[in-house]
Amino acid sequence: MALSGSAKKAYKKAFKAKQKKRRGHWLLIQKGDCAKEVASKLFTQFALVVLIGCIVILANELRLSLSAKFLNNSLQDLYFTYISPGDNDGEILDSAKQLLEINPDTVGWVHIEGTNVSLPVVQKTTSDGNEYYLKRAFDGSSNKAGTVFMDMRNVINAHKRSDNLILYGHNQKDKTMFGDLAYYKKDLGYYSQHPVIQFSSNYKTDTYKIFAYFVTPVLESQTADGVIFDYHNKLNFSSKSEYNDFIDNIMLRTQIITDVDVQYGDEFLTLSTCSNEFEPSRFVVFARKVRGGEDPAVDVSLAYLNTEAKEPDWDVIYK
Repeated sequence: MALSGSAKKAYKKAFKAKQKKRRGHWLLIQKGDCAKEVASKLFTQFALVVLIGCIVILANELRLSLSAKFLNNSLQDLYFTYISPGDNDGEILDSAKQLLEINPDTVGWVHIEGTNVSLPVVQKTTSDGNEYYLKRAFDGSSNKAGTVFMDMRNVINAHKRSDNLILYGHNQKDKTMFGDLAYYKKDLGYYSQHPVIQFSSNYKTDTYKIFAYFVTPVLESQTADGVIFDYHNKLNFSSKSEYNDFIDNIMLRTQIITDVDVQYGDEFLTLSTCSNEFEPSRFVVFARKVRGGEDPAVDVSLAYLNTEAKEPDWDVIYK
């Protein structure tokens, strides 16, 4: 029997409503759903919200990582276009002038040949100086990768600098910033390929020979005797005993022994980053400035792993 026009319309309307209900049946709570169906749909909705949230977070992390890489690559192109190695007789280097126009907090550039460590260095001498650039890019934008910064207490100008310059940078998973430093850990091969660090202040370029590195705890509660090596407070050595204490603590812990000698009166460069063995921990690389007239090359064939190195107190750290 043929349906009338009004019956056909009613049938189509009912069919569309039924199809619409079916399409949302797996996700939307509807009248007539039993308790089990309601619980299942609530769980599915929650899982979708979590999934979307994770996608948003990962997308933002990728955006920030790419942004940091793009900025650093642009700065490298700019810096090395104007670089003039050596001493500029107290005048600001052309390469530094370019960076200072972008960020007046610029104090130098740190470079380890063949690695991702080729970055501008800034310094904020205000009370928040050692936190200011933790999540701020060189151009001032917000970025979790931050910027490599010098300890706010360090002195560095055309005529004077601290005995030990300390640089801090994040240990990024994508190996940007100071992420590549982790490759040094107990690896003679990586050290052999990258035994020196170049640091250019705004006025001159110097080479530093790496002579030690290690992982160290941060909190007194992470050690059996409640004593930590506060390397971050060793900025100047007013006496030989202070210098000896600094070197003795380094050589007690270093993962590597090299032919790079050190002596009272030397200048040092320290690179500090977070480590992933335990939280909180730091991986620290120590380098000694090449002396006047000294060959900047390092005989890496004489380096070996230090089997007697003092390790962190693992029993205390992991309870």
